[in-house]
Amino acid sequence: MFWRDALGWPLVWDKDEQTAVQSPLGGTKISWDLWGGGPPVQRKSGRNRQSFDLVTDDPSTEAERLVSLGAIRLSDLPDGIKMADPDGNKFGLHAD
Repeated sequence: MFWRDALGWPLVWDKDEQTAVQSPLGGTKISWDLWGGGPPVQRKSGRNRQSFDLVTDDPSTEAERLVSLGAIRLSDLPDGIKMADPDGNKFGLHAD
């Protein structure tokens, strides 16, 4: 699971094509639902309201790590890197 490995957070729910991760410190769960009954994930249409901006000391090194987990590097930004997870959900990496 990409986000579990990317964030280093444990998987706290994995049932009926729904998954969730949560910080080991607690707090809000981040969840995904594979709409339409599971893989393959349906093509994205419209804007995805769930979006992440991750902050890191070294966006280039972090981008390489995330690509090794299955992410796609989309473009360079003035303050970071635009990426997508293996399901096509876009997210950003930004310098701390």
